[in-house]
Amino acid sequence: MLSDNDIIYAEIAAGGAMGYAGQAMLYIIEEEKLICYKTNLFTDENTYMQVAEILAKHRDVPFPIFGDVDKQTDNSKSQFNYYYGGVGNHVFVNKDVSLKIVDNHFVYEENNKEYRIFSSVLGAFDSVVDAMQNAGNKVKAMNMKQSTNILPLIKIKTMG
Repeated sequence: MLSDNDIIYAEIAAGGAMGYAGQAMLYIIEEEKLICYKTNLFTDENTYMQVAEILAKHRDVPFPIFGDVDKQTDNSKSQFNYYYGGVGNHVFVNKDVSLKIVDNHFVYEENNKEYRIFSSVLGAFDSVVDAMQNAGNKVKAMNMKQSTNILPLIKIKTMG
């Protein structure tokens, strides 16, 4: 069973979002491999809503997917830092991880291994990077090319 704490990086897009409208995407580590789970509102609404509920309960700001623009949760209980990715895209990064910014993606390190995390759309990545760098979060901006020990182990699994 997937635990909220297992989620390193997550994105969810509203049905009318730019880019991958209605997509939910979660990155986790399983058996030293980076796994990207994806589902979509239009093909599996039930799974999409379950992902949205998991992410929404951890938000520390209003989360417009549910129309609760005035509702806030207790920030001390939030497992994720929330970033608005622009045009209906919402990004959640586990507060217990540190991401590096490399070219057009993030790098997550665990057990002396590096894993690449790609946003669903470049515009969301750019918005999140800007918010992270200007908010003083746990992100190391690095101007580096490909590291030799980055593991390109991304297996796409469909949730549901």
